[in-house]
Amino acid sequence: MKFLVAIARALIRNPKILLLDEATSALDNKSEKIVQDALDRAAEGRTTLVIAHRLSTIRSANKIIVIQNGEVVEEGDHELLMRARGTYFALVEQQNLRKAEEKEQLTIFEKQESIGSIGVHQTEEIQSSFTREHSSIIANSPLSIINTLYGKVNNSTTGEDANIEEDIEIKKKKVKKPNTSLQILKMNRSEWKLITIGCVACLCNGGVQPALAIFLSKLVSIFQECDKEVQENVVQFCTLLFIGFGIVILTTTFLQIFLFACSSEALTKRLRSKTFHAILRQEIAYFDDPNNNTGALCTRLATEASAVQGATGIRIGLMLKNFASLGVGIILAFMFSWQLTLLVLGFIPFLVVGSFLERYLATGFASRNKKIFEDVGKITVESIQNIRTVIQLTKEDYFYKKYCLFLEIPYRSSIKRAYVFGLSYALANSVLYFMLAALFRLGAYLLIKNTVSFQDILSCLGCILFGAQSVGQTVSMSPDYTKAVNAAEKIFEFLNRKPIMDNSSRDGDEIPNFNGQLEFNGVDFIYPNRPESIILRNFKLKIQAGQQVALVGTSGSGKSTVIQLIERFYDANIGQLLIDSKDIRNLNLQWYRSQIGIVSQEPVLFDMSIRENIAYGNNSRNDISMEEIIEAAKNANIHDFIQKLPQGYETNCGTKGTQLSGGEKQRIAIARALIRNPKILLFDEATSALDSENEKIVQQALDHAKKNRTSITIAHRLSTIQNA
Repeated sequence: MKFLVAIARALIRNPKILLLDEATSALDNKSEKIVQDALDRAAEGRTTLVIAHRLSTIRSANKIIVIQNGEVVEEGDHELLMRARGTYFALVEQQNLRKAEEKEQLTIFEKQESIGSIGVHQTEEIQSSFTREHSSIIANSPLSIINTLYGKVNNSTTGEDANIEEDIEIKKKKVKKPNTSLQILKMNRSEWKLITIGCVACLCNGGVQPALAIFLSKLVSIFQECDKEVQENVVQFCTLLFIGFGIVILTTTFLQIFLFACSSEALTKRLRSKTFHAILRQEIAYFDDPNNNTGALCTRLATEASAVQGATGIRIGLMLKNFASLGVGIILAFMFSWQLTLLVLGFIPFLVVGSFLERYLATGFASRNKKIFEDVGKITVESIQNIRTVIQLTKEDYFYKKYCLFLEIPYRSSIKRAYVFGLSYALANSVLYFMLAALFRLGAYLLIKNTVSFQDILSCLGCILFGAQSVGQTVSMSPDYTKAVNAAEKIFEFLNRKPIMDNSSRDGDEIPNFNGQLEFNGVDFIYPNRPESIILRNFKLKIQAGQQVALVGTSGSGKSTVIQLIERFYDANIGQLLIDSKDIRNLNLQWYRSQIGIVSQEPVLFDMSIRENIAYGNNSRNDISMEEIIEAAKNANIHDFIQKLPQGYETNCGTKGTQLSGGEKQRIAIARALIRNPKILLFDEATSALDSENEKIVQQALDHAKKNRTSITIAHRLSTIQNA
């Protein structure tokens, strides 16, 4: 289906040149025929260039070009090249021989099938006994799965199930969320000494400022004194005091910024590592959810962890300093004039309302923009990962415009937010000046009545100004703090998520003398993201230890699903998968997966040396010797090739192995699978995308790897499984 969609995508632009790169190599015979018919129709009236390993698909080509070692060795149509009896003729004969072997195997299989029909009545008895056991398993299965697999149940049961779901939702709503700020501090508790010293420094820093205001007012009012000697003494005293304040501010500010920066960076590092570890722990079904695409997860990892700094570190220090300054300022102001201080406190609610309004609006905008930025991350990752396809389809401008279109949404949101924030921030700051107007008016009245002195007014004014300035700074930091709290909530929600199947779990049993026997016992399975499609129904299969088993069938018949269940990427909805007679769900997941080696159709190699890629196959120890790596490479039939490379085993494979050919990547993947000495080997179309020569080399490596191991092979080319 994917190939047919890709053909339609290519034809929609009505191209003059059509390039087909191994378009049918990975398909079974039935699907290949359908796709080949579509390709033949698509090629009509167009210049078509086809790369093919299955030579039967290019018999009708006007010109066939044979390339060997980067040079054209033969050229002509099918008839001409066959008469020449050269390289092309040898390739065709090789493939014809394999086809003959496939037909012979198919004939034997049909004969066995006709003989097997005699024992159908015996099989029915076995199935009836299993059905009784199967029904007991169904009785204990979730209702939603039973509905999907076996149709809807009666209305009363459905109603009860709906009520249960409603009760669960109500309970979820009733669960009180833990305080995010406290969770952040708990996460930061390893740095409690740094935070404590930083907090003391902040309190000292904040308390110094109102005290500074008092001596500043004393310095101003001293010039009313007529005695020059008294003036000089006070000025000298205040000068020395200001120098002392400067030293205190220098020390406390340095300690505050340095210590909180250290603690916040440690927190960010910890959050990122825990988030990445939590991502790796999630079950495969979690990544099947479109909301958890690569772009969204990368954006979450990159931005949210660093955004948490807005709720900790330097900003906490600044807020603590500002609250200390405000508290000390109000206390000192009460000492000089309680009337003026009460007047000022009457304006505090307006400052609080402005701050609250700003924070409330910031919360809404932050949560709304989060989804947009995840979508932006998704577009970025997808377009860069598939850059060759993007360029080939000339879709650079499309993705650029789509990216800009997504950016337009948060931009407009930010413009709206700017108006609202501007209004709330203006309210919070303008209140300060209205407060000063009222303060001076009342101060003048009290001065006339001789209730307060001029120095008291100046001292009270200084304390209040420093306190109001602190409130303004705290209000200005409110949006960052709100974003940080929202980011922290998302991170903690993700960290607290319990995966259905924990990939890092080491709980469970280990089988001492593991043989590799597998048994599917009445397995029913549906993919979580496709609940409407039943993939396996009452699937039964027993594989003896050391047996070589092949799975064949049309595309979409469930072959790859069987492989994924064996790897325990998913669990069966109904039934059991038994490993050496033990339920796979009771086994130590890490240990069990270490007993499995897999070679897929398109193996993924990491951007590192060949030696490191092979050694990656065994993560149970770090001391893998070079001799073991060479032995695995020899068994995979790749050692001689590596030796010919200029850097040998230290040759870099490139991103996803782009520096190597398909056959070379396959053989390195086989070596990587063999380095762990697995009891079970899985091959998913390991040779389907290779030419005849490479297929033969890789097949020899596969046959050697299967010795004394349980192996399961998925294949469309039946010649590759004739020894199963």
